[in-house]
Amino acid sequence: MAEQNKKLLIFSLQGSLYALYLKQIAEVIDPPRLSPIPLAPDCYRGALNFHGDIVAVMNLALFLGLSGNIPPGKVVVLHQEIAALAFLVDSVVRIVAEDEVTFHELANNCFAVTTLRLPEGEATLLDLETLILETELRMQKVR
Repeated sequence: MAEQNKKLLIFSLQGSLYALYLKQIAEVIDPPRLSPIPLAPDCYRGALNFHGDIVAVMNLALFLGLSGNIPPGKVVVLHQEIAALAFLVDSVVRIVAEDEVTFHELANNCFAVTTLRLPEGEATLLDLETLILETELRMQKVR
């Protein structure tokens, strides 16, 4: 597990690269059939049964306010201890070790920790704690 603390999952959303620490992720799967979530904000696409747990599935591009119409190709499921949440993303690019990237500057995004420089371009390292807090706030507003 200590090895995963130093690795990042790089994925794409609407032509831009994003990253999460591998330790935050339970699994990456193909998009399954989803059950609807009544009264949920538009960015929520439904829920799935993930190894016996009900997990809300959110279109991360819509949540972040990104435009475009690339259909999501993968689902990034977070560890249950973090949140019962999964993100629809366009594609998974690769897993990269922390020492293979350069931590650049704070990204211009309230959900970002920093910008990473990679051989294939820059990626935004997402602040998962802030992102989850905002998802909870948005869900409370619709109730």
